[in-house]
Formats: sequence, C-alpha cells, structure tokens
Amino acid sequence: MPLGPDMIAAISQRLAERAGFELPAWIVEARAASRIATLEVTADDYLALLASPRGTVELDALIEAVRVGESRLFRHRSQIAALIDHVVPKLRGKREIKVWSAGCSTGEEPYTLAAVLKRSLPGTTISVIATDVSATALATAEAARYPAAALADVPEGWRDAFVVDDDSLRVRPDVAALVRFERANLVDSSNIRGCDVVWCRNVLIYFTEAARRRVIDRIVAATALGGFVFVGYSETLRDVRDLQAVRAGEAVYYVRADRPPVAMPVPELAKASFDRLEPTPPPMRIPLVPPREDVYALHGHPSAREVTAELTARLAIAGLRRLVIDLDAADLLDDELAPVLRRARAAARAAHVELALRATRAGTRRWIARHALDEEDR
Repeated sequence: MPLGPDMIAAISQRLAERAGFELPAWIVEARAASRIATLEVTADDYLALLASPRGTVELDALIEAVRVGESRLFRHRSQIAALIDHVVPKLRGKREIKVWSAGCSTGEEPYTLAAVLKRSLPGTTISVIATDVSATALATAEAARYPAAALADVPEGWRDAFVVDDDSLRVRPDVAALVRFERANLVDSSNIRGCDVVWCRNVLIYFTEAARRRVIDRIVAATALGGFVFVGYSETLRDVRDLQAVRAGEAVYYVRADRPPVAMPVPELAKASFDRLEPTPPPMRIPLVPPREDVYALHGHPSAREVTAELTARLAIAGLRRLVIDLDAADLLDDELAPVLRRARAAARAAHVELALRATRAGTRRWIARHALDEEDR
C-alpha cells in the first residue's frame, strides 16, 4: 500500500532529526515500505513505533536501509586513473597530503585511496579521514577485513597492499594505519579543513536540493585552494563558483580555485601505472554538457537495492529529458523490481523526465505485462 504524503513527511522528519538526511520523497517511501513489510505492521503502527522509546533502534535500521552502501576496492577505475595520472603529479613535492573520504561506507574506498597515494607519493605523509553516518558500516571498515573474493576487484599490480588469510582479505597494516574513521553526517557542520583531495561519490544524489547545497558548501570549505574534488559520475558540481571542472579521459574532477579559472597550457603528465587501463590524455577544460537521453541496461540478476540506487543517480542528472531502462540483458527479474520501476516512473514524471522500458525478449515482455508496467506506457 502506498504511503500518504503526511506519512512520508513524518518519516522524513524523523530521519532528518536522527541522521540529518533530507531525501527525495520516493526514496523515503520505498525504504519505509520495505521496513513496514519486514516488520509486518501497518503504516500507522510503524509511525507510532518511530515515536516510541524503541524508535531509535528502528530509525537506525531505516538509516541502514536508506544508505546504499555498495562499495568495492578499486571501484570506479577511470577516476582512480585520473587521480594517479593527473592529480598525483600536482601533489608531488608536498610533505603532507590530507584526504577526506566522505560517505566512506564499509571502507573499501579510503583504503584504496591510501594504497594508491602511499605508492604514488613515496616519502610523503598521507592521512585519510573517512566519515560515514552508519555505525554498522564503520565497524566493518575499521576491521579492515573483507571476503577473500574482494581480491578479484584489485588490479594485479596493486595487490601487495592486501594480505589473503584463508577465506578473508586484510588491508596491510601500514596501509590501514593511514586511515582514520569517524561517524559524521555531511549535512551537519564539519571541522574538516585543508584537504588536498576530497572523495565524495554517490552521496549528493540522496539529498534534497537545500541539503545538497549545504553539503557542497562543506565540501568546498574542506578543500584547500588548489585541492581536488571527486564526485559520482551522475553528480555534477559545475554550478559551484569555487570549483573548476576538469575532464581527464573518461573521468571528471574539480579543482578549488580562489578566482575564476584561466585556461593554461597543460604539461604532459606521467604515464599511469594503473593496471589494465590506458593512460589518459592531458586534461582539457571544457564545459560539461549533460545528456538529454540516458540508457540504463540491467544485467545479470539485479537487486531492488542496486536498481533503486542506480535510478536515483540517473534521475538526478541535470538536463536529462529521457531515461530508457533496457531489461533484455537481465538474466532474472525479481518481482520486487516492479514497485521500484513504478516509483521511478513517478519520480521521473515529477522531474519532467520521460521514462521508458525497453524489452524485446518474450519472457521480459511477459514479466512487464504481469506487473502491469506496460499499461503505464499506453
């Protein structure tokens, strides 16, 4: 049963009070509906639970449901290559490098940054501050231990930063020692300052516009002049006056400037040592033009959580006018995906984005018809 606007507003207020989250209504509805189904209670009973003495426990569970938290070692290869190829040469000569991994989830991201910078900047003192709102995620991060299968995500040339013990993978102690974890919410005021690199991927998409502006202000304030900011592929900071967008191959990053940027010749940069990636060309300062149409192809056995996160990111792309969801490449479509697609369509409609489902396989078309998703296209 869909949650009413008043119910969504009340739950949103609880999330804001507890964790500083200011989320789009459809995300709150999707996650709260999932918790209501898990607890097998009515929506009214759920709201009463949140207001009860036991509400803190349930709010923490809801925060975990809201938090996407998907993370892998050496994820987002093009941005890591840009860090090695383009940013590291500009950091050489500094005695100390300070990095902020904001929204670090279970720690794979800050440990990747520590491993990359430790090798790329020998003799430099590296410190990585990693923050997240989830106590559960931070507990995993601080243990610095992951399933042994996580080694498959690490390029061959970088595996010496980790140690495999039977069925687990440990971050090497000298790499783990470079990272300090703190529980913090990006919307709250932050005393983090003077960062040479700020890495904040796929976090801004989960805030309302007002909260997003506050978070961006904190990111800018935390970045040293001449420092570098990385955000998610579907996120953009091109409207932030103090930041200059730079394209490096397939990746985009931002430089904190104290005055409007002036185009300068770019020296040839050192070849990337990043395994299995072609070296990126010198950065070019060009305007970033958002796509008017985007295609999201589902592969394998996509989970509702994964699809929700991806659709949220894509619908947040400024200037997007049409989003096509290609279902044919998925090996298996769970029934729980149907309400996700239905909510995404409503969110797209509110954002004045056309959302279309693409399916040519007979089985996929039957799945769409069974869930009456085709009726909404008529």
